[in-house]
Amino acid sequence: GATVQSMAHTKALTATTFDASTGLEGVSSVVETRAAGLATHALIAVSLLLLPLLRQVPIPIASSGVFLYLGRKLVRGNAFVLRASDCLSERSRLPPDHAVNTIGRGKAAVYTLVQALCLAMLWVLKRSSRVSILFPAVIGLLMVTRAKVLPRFFKEHELRALGDEVAEAD
Repeated sequence: GATVQSMAHTKALTATTFDASTGLEGVSSVVETRAAGLATHALIAVSLLLLPLLRQVPIPIASSGVFLYLGRKLVRGNAFVLRASDCLSERSRLPPDHAVNTIGRGKAAVYTLVQALCLAMLWVLKRSSRVSILFPAVIGLLMVTRAKVLPRFFKEHELRALGDEVAEAD
């Protein structure tokens, strides 16, 4: 919980600038004070006074509601989820320079499907106690997949259009 709050707090105190030549937004400065951390933790401490009132709320309602809220907030800006929903959107509702319009819905859907398969493989691997020890090695295989396998099926400009950060770094 504290990590999400810290990230949101830092993002709120970040001043950004838009670079028109690259079309990217960059961080110009972050204003952080000791008072902000002190105030946050003081408010958390004061919330302990509300424990008698919070005991009246059933635990499934409190915990499920918080996790659903945080999950929805974190998924909203996720590139994978956005690309998956864009593959199902009408082309006319997307900007002209969007990946679905520039490289085609099929290529965007295949790339998203490859990502979904990799995610499913990681999830299955994590759930299996017998082979979960291989999890770090499989993360390494994902890097090999990006560097060696995906370029056989996608051109670099297609990967760039799909928002692949490795392609942008080249």
